[in-house]
Amino acid sequence: MNQEWLNYLRRRLREPLPGHAAHRQMLPQHQGRERPLVPPSGSNPAAVLVLFIADAPTPTCVLTLRAAQLTHHRGEWSFPGGMLHTGESAPEAAIREATEELGIPPEAIEILGTATPLYVPASNAAVIPIAAALSPYAAFHPNPAEVEEVFLLPLERLQTAERLVETWSRGGTMLTVPLWRVHPRAPLWGATAMILSEFLALYSDFTRHLLLRQMSPPLSKGPP
Repeated sequence: MNQEWLNYLRRRLREPLPGHAAHRQMLPQHQGRERPLVPPSGSNPAAVLVLFIADAPTPTCVLTLRAAQLTHHRGEWSFPGGMLHTGESAPEAAIREATEELGIPPEAIEILGTATPLYVPASNAAVIPIAAALSPYAAFHPNPAEVEEVFLLPLERLQTAERLVETWSRGGTMLTVPLWRVHPRAPLWGATAMILSEFLALYSDFTRHLLLRQMSPPLSKGPP
């Protein structure tokens, strides 16, 4: 099933995507005001690597818990990623950041395609999600300056998790936050949850496709 999922992503990411409709399912709101989804002019180009484990029994992605000493999004679940360097493409940046944060060799990463970009106001970042597969032989060696924990999250688990909505006070304003609690250390919310929401929509399409294929009767070969 997992290899079929990776093959599906290679094809599906070249087609129209669920995009911001999926992002809105997990979009935080400041006092009822919806934040922009389309990156505005002047935002900083960034990329994250949505990394799937090639030999996992079911589709499973890699999340990192950001170290407490980082400037932005510390103590939050995220994908490996960061700002683009001058002259760098989004896939190049995503691979570079993943190798720095997780200690995996770049040759172990296969790019599958690009998901829908979105805007992250806290870092004024125009984030491009890059989907990739991680070869079975690769092992994680997390950089403790950036990563406190690596979390392997099966999409099946996220699909069945309860979507919660909480109200937080952050920076002197009230924030309405859709989230999942799938790990005891921190909730899964914000841009990471928004990106995962699009991949969950794709995963639902994928599982429906598998079910329909199983239900379809085999074609008759006719008389010999």
